[in-house]
Amino acid sequence: MPPPGEPEFRAPGVAEDMPPPGEPEFRAPGVAEDMPAPGEPEFRAPGNAGPPDPAAVESPPAPVAPFVPESPVYIIYLGATKHDDPKLVTQSHLEILKSVLGSEEAAKKSMIYNYQYGFSGFAAKLKPADAEKMKKHPEVITLVVNRKLVMQTTRTWDYLGLFSTPAASKGLLNGSNMGSGAIIGVIDSAGIWSEASVFGDNGYGATPKQWKGQCVSGDQFKAEHCNKKLIGAKYYMDGLNADLSTSITSSTEHISPRDHNGHGTQVSSTLAGSVLSNLKFPGLSSGSVMRGAAPKAHIAMYKACWDVEGGMCSVADVWKAFDEAIHDGVDVLSVSIGGLTRVKSLDVEVDIAIPALHAVNKGITVVSPAGNGGPRASSVINVSPWILTVAATTLDRSFSAFVTLGNNLTFMGQGMYTGPELGFTDVIFSDDHSSVAKVKGKVVMYFEGSAAMPGPDILQRNGAVGVIYVRRPSHRFECPANFPCIYIDIDIGSKIHFYMETTSSPKIKISPYKAVIGDSVASTVGGSSSRGPSSFSPAILKPDIAAPGLTLLTPRIPTDGDTSEFAYSGTSMATPVIAGIVALLKISHPTWSPAAIKSAIVTTAMSTDPYGEPLTADGVSQKIADAFDYGGGLVNMEKATDPGLVYDMDINDYVHYLCSAALYTDKRVSALTGNVTTKCPPSSGSSILDINVPSITIPNLKGSVTVTRTVTNVGPVDSVYKPVIEAPAGFTVKVSPEELVFNKGTSKAVFTVSVSSGSHKVNLGFLFGSLTWSDGIRNVKIPVYVVHLGAKQHDDPELVSASHHKMLESVFNSSEAARESILYNYRHGFSGFAARLTESQAKKLKDRPDVFSVALNRKLALQTTRAFDYLGLSPNLPNGLLHDSNMGSELVVGILDSGIWPEAAGFSDEGLGPIPKHWKGKCVAGRAFDPAKHCNKKIVGARYYLNRYTERHGLNISREEYRSPRGFTSHGTLCASMAAGGFVPNASYGGLAPGLMRGAAPKARIAVYKVIFDSENIGSRTADCTMAIDDAINDGVDVLSISIAPLGPPYHTYTTFGEDVELGSFHAVMKGIPVVIAASNSGPKAYSVTGIAPWMFSVGATSIDRTYYVDVTLGNNLTVTGQALYMGPEVSSELTYIEDWQTFTAPRRWAKISLTFMNDDTDMALAVNVLRGDGAIIARSSDYLTDVFFDSPAVIVDYEVGTKILQYIRSTSSPTVKISRAKTFVGRPKSSIVAGFSGRGPNPTDPAILKPDIVAPGVLVLTADIKNEEIPGMAITQGTSLSTPLVAGLVILLKSVHPDWSPAAIKSAIMTTAWKTDPSGEPIFSEGVPRKLADPFDYGAGLVNPEKARDPGLVYDMNLDDYIHYFCASGYNDTSIKLITGKDTKCSSPLPSILDVNYPAITIPDLKDEVTVSRTVTNVGPVDSVYRAVIEPPRGVKIAVEPETLVFNSSKKVLGYKVKVTTSHKSNTIYFFGSFTWTDGTRNVTIPLSVRTRV
Repeated sequence: MPPPGEPEFRAPGVAEDMPPPGEPEFRAPGVAEDMPAPGEPEFRAPGNAGPPDPAAVESPPAPVAPFVPESPVYIIYLGATKHDDPKLVTQSHLEILKSVLGSEEAAKKSMIYNYQYGFSGFAAKLKPADAEKMKKHPEVITLVVNRKLVMQTTRTWDYLGLFSTPAASKGLLNGSNMGSGAIIGVIDSAGIWSEASVFGDNGYGATPKQWKGQCVSGDQFKAEHCNKKLIGAKYYMDGLNADLSTSITSSTEHISPRDHNGHGTQVSSTLAGSVLSNLKFPGLSSGSVMRGAAPKAHIAMYKACWDVEGGMCSVADVWKAFDEAIHDGVDVLSVSIGGLTRVKSLDVEVDIAIPALHAVNKGITVVSPAGNGGPRASSVINVSPWILTVAATTLDRSFSAFVTLGNNLTFMGQGMYTGPELGFTDVIFSDDHSSVAKVKGKVVMYFEGSAAMPGPDILQRNGAVGVIYVRRPSHRFECPANFPCIYIDIDIGSKIHFYMETTSSPKIKISPYKAVIGDSVASTVGGSSSRGPSSFSPAILKPDIAAPGLTLLTPRIPTDGDTSEFAYSGTSMATPVIAGIVALLKISHPTWSPAAIKSAIVTTAMSTDPYGEPLTADGVSQKIADAFDYGGGLVNMEKATDPGLVYDMDINDYVHYLCSAALYTDKRVSALTGNVTTKCPPSSGSSILDINVPSITIPNLKGSVTVTRTVTNVGPVDSVYKPVIEAPAGFTVKVSPEELVFNKGTSKAVFTVSVSSGSHKVNLGFLFGSLTWSDGIRNVKIPVYVVHLGAKQHDDPELVSASHHKMLESVFNSSEAARESILYNYRHGFSGFAARLTESQAKKLKDRPDVFSVALNRKLALQTTRAFDYLGLSPNLPNGLLHDSNMGSELVVGILDSGIWPEAAGFSDEGLGPIPKHWKGKCVAGRAFDPAKHCNKKIVGARYYLNRYTERHGLNISREEYRSPRGFTSHGTLCASMAAGGFVPNASYGGLAPGLMRGAAPKARIAVYKVIFDSENIGSRTADCTMAIDDAINDGVDVLSISIAPLGPPYHTYTTFGEDVELGSFHAVMKGIPVVIAASNSGPKAYSVTGIAPWMFSVGATSIDRTYYVDVTLGNNLTVTGQALYMGPEVSSELTYIEDWQTFTAPRRWAKISLTFMNDDTDMALAVNVLRGDGAIIARSSDYLTDVFFDSPAVIVDYEVGTKILQYIRSTSSPTVKISRAKTFVGRPKSSIVAGFSGRGPNPTDPAILKPDIVAPGVLVLTADIKNEEIPGMAITQGTSLSTPLVAGLVILLKSVHPDWSPAAIKSAIMTTAWKTDPSGEPIFSEGVPRKLADPFDYGAGLVNPEKARDPGLVYDMNLDDYIHYFCASGYNDTSIKLITGKDTKCSSPLPSILDVNYPAITIPDLKDEVTVSRTVTNVGPVDSVYRAVIEPPRGVKIAVEPETLVFNSSKKVLGYKVKVTTSHKSNTIYFFGSFTWTDGTRNVTIPLSVRTRV
């Protein structure tokens, strides 16, 4: 078993389910990745049009009334298809239409389209009166008018309320005269293509008087290319040339302001492009209009970066551009460049921060991108508070492409194919991403996986006629317009694959794309948009604001290969959108400072899209967006012109920031401001929390804190504002005063905000709220974000100790007595001390406000394995589950895995009674395994399966592997130990995690089925697993634990009897044997869960309240903590910073400890190996905190801690560091999280079946292991492989107490009683990119709660008929179902709804308007019981239950109920979550509700 942090083995066909430390995000050649590599330049090369972005809208009203036909076309939507046969569906449509029109002839004449495959409905020509009749038809769900839609290229401005047609706007656009008089400077990477029609100057007056700039001639650019629109153009390259081995020449770039790659032209057009009418471009209607944000503003281009070596700038050149722009007289600077997301240097002078500060101090607003490093946390760049930092969102436009299968099912994907329809063509599926040998003349489908998918250019060259990429939602499509290239979601891809697998000659048809616009298209923060918090200054919220920036239509520069005038831009257009809006505001409010303009934009922003729908954030999985995604929200330009109040700032505020961040001394501050009297404020008044930014971000709250803000009235002179507080969950927020009164003599007001941690007792992620000052019309809203730290208040341990002494002095008469009373100072992982005190002294100390608790020093017994204490499963409870089940002594758990090391701790049969009578299994002899010696009353069965593995697949196992049940690899031993290991006193891993180790069911018996073998491709084949399951059923196992999972995409179908783990498990369940299976270690990607069949019990993994850490003490005595399992001696060494570990080669005698920053967790082990030396400190995103540990002096810290260490290195001539031996930390303030590696939902094949089902501890748990010269006999390891046997052991306990419960009843009992928080009531977070609060796709029903599960009250039971319902609803034919179940079956017509499968969860993946689902519950509690419904509806969803009360008695043990679910959403949404509970006042039977709207 490799140590944590090293990749585990993966097998062909079936993978052992232990996670590698994060899998690489593949990037296919030619296939666009929606998250560009952090630090990648944001421009696109000429000829590469870049991605489209959802957007388009109706045209402005025509001057004459449109023609209205006598019988307009209406779309009649009927919901899901009720027949497999499309002819029957079509006939049903005809019957409905006939019932309205009176005759079949009239119905046929009226029909336009039948929608008979993916959904049911039709389009028909109807007179309005007939349409009204149709609307009332009982089968019609909704009737839609066939509106005429027009794409508008400047959709951005319509979307934001700043209309494309200037005359239509009565607000900011006209009020500012479209920005006339404003000068926008563009510091960019590409220059400008001045001939583009958007830069014409027709109608422009004289150049503004303040302008002092010029146009500089150069290669293919003359001063005459400037005009009254483009009033300045310069270029800067000397700084870069000085650092290049070969200077830039005209053969590689234009040595002039001329644009070479198109980016600067796109940016300038988005900023201030003139109004263009009657555009012609694929997908646009005639009469379309394009323009920039400020169409009459002037543009000054400063070309400071160059299209060489992938795009390169020099800070020297950028600073010179800033310098001249300030001089020239620009009003706004749009700077679409910045530092890399990986922290490379931290002095505030680098990149654009310092010149930007000077520009801002001159009244010039500087607007810059948040970066393209998302969705990782702390990837945001341009983090200084004086810069306006912009995130990117999509628009209300999507490019929908439809594929139709040979069975006439139609599915929608995304694409930009503009060619003719591709008629029905052969389609193949390929799981070999390395070969394109069979693609000629075919459409080929690929599932996203660990290997890169072939790009469309490669496929087209090899004769493919189209491609379907099955991958998670993306907003980038870089496919040739003439090549059918479609992106579809994984759940749809699974359906297409099902068709392909069950059809002898599958065909597919691909239609060209259609634009979908308006409120039916949801808006999201782009996956590539960088996220907060700032690792440099987490108390300063970044990004500030979000704006549309993905795939906007802009001019392009012509090339030899493509002379088209326009193209869809990339992801970097959000910055010029905001810069253009700033120009409009500057003209409307010339006296406002840059900070006032920024405040106006931030405080009036929307947290929804313009239609009121929630903004979501794209990532590995989607979530509701928060301030680290979008800052204040989505820009609302019309509101920003009248914000009411602003949070203004000047140079003194920025000095406050520099001083409070410990960046500047008095001398440096004086130099920065040019004022020798300017000094840092005293330390007592320099909290970074009090900087007057329009947000409150508290990154390390312990107890309470008070922050101060000042607002300036820019609205009506006489105004009264009152606060509206939305406190972050679990925190208390109070504002003083409770009213702000402004009048002629009072234009400013100061207020304080006190934030206390309330109920929180553990370290948490950020929780979000808001503070709004309202005068009844204007709502001045700022975000409030808090993270609670139940931890130390000082980084320096000496300061911690001093604070402890000071506390004790308050209860002793002298300092000396206080010091003598101290036994221990706890000063590293947390803050506290142990001291000898009298009762009165203890009480006095307890009453101090800064003391959390005072506890008596109790004598403690060794604790059992922490996972079970954490879950409240104690062997010491006299009436607990362990006691009442006799610890599972009469039942047998079967472990399908890699064998067992029978000598390992915990497998002794001491104290066990006879082998259970129902057991019929055996132990099979083999190499190093003697049944007489190695089996006992604990290990009651042991088999191994080799024949099919070696003979059928020709994969010879390694020479070292045991051809026997003995495990060569540790995995099976770990799993058996976790499920049913006996009591092992004084267990630890080299001193870490000490205690009394045991499994979940310590007296249960173990049966080993070895199906995993070590070979060149470690693993198993499903045939061996199926055979093992068959034997296990016959042997008499009571529960099966399977910690293996299929490799590859989720395209599996149940078509072959006997060859599938799923079907083998089905038969086990039908025999009353619960099958508990790992949810996979492929998380945190959406759709990565395995074990997805409804009869399988799929288990994810969480952390527990224990971690392992080392102290990292810097040469300045600053001590920080990091994660490591290092158990060697303390290491002291010279400390150095390695900027790019990937290009670093360690000298032969390298004896230093290296700090480096990383984006890609997959390379963690490689980086440690490259850095070598005495050790390494790896700084990484806080999105992941659990999944990588090393047992060498390799320490993991987050970006914020890494930044502190780098600050020390930069400030010291000879930095040193000391790394301690690892220590164990247990209990609060350690919080619980769903591990990043744990497989995530939704279910890729059947999204209506919630997966995973449950989560349990599986992170860094102590288990028994192989013991030999290399392995110590104990392991600290992790994976869903460990949480799975833990739950299997709990199932053993429940089955012992409730032997008559079915597998479904046991699963229901565990799911409906699960915690939605950790056991102490704190929220559970989910690791991922980005990190977020956990939801049912992370943890299923929640965290397993063993003691509650034994008495659930009600269960959602399932039997064979329920599973037949599932098979019918999933589209299996009668013959297949009989083959699977052994029962003659006739599926009903219409088919039953999969939503009605009696699962202990309700998941609705495609809600249109409303749906009703059915469930049945069985009473397993008190006979006479009354349960009432308690509903927590998902956002925007209404839930109604019938009946609202369930009454059980001796004659009514099983009752049904219906849940009506109605959506109010008008656009396609992500999943929103809620819950539904039946309660009798004592028992709460809770199931998750997960609903996604599809309009």
